[in-house]
Amino acid sequence: MDLKQLGKNIAIARHALRLTQEDVAFELDITNTSYSRIEQGKSDISFNRLLQIAQILKVPVSSLVQDDTSADFRQLSSDIAQIKADIAEIKNVVV
Repeated sequence: MDLKQLGKNIAIARHALRLTQEDVAFELDITNTSYSRIEQGKSDISFNRLLQIAQILKVPVSSLVQDDTSADFRQLSSDIAQIKADIAEIKNVVV
């Protein structure tokens, strides 16, 4: 897998959780610029760093290194949105 595709997959996973680059960079204890370079595919990352990113984004490493994960993450994003809507509806019923 090339670094650009890896970076794209990381960005998609991050967006699915509605995190900013700054959020993830903070968790990794690196600069925003360094993290941005990872998502742009301009920086090689170690396996340990990849593990850290996967943990922060709550996804398996395998999903980040797949050639086309966009459909998986779009579904995850859709599922998260539905869960949030369900919770809001439940809150309205309870109140």
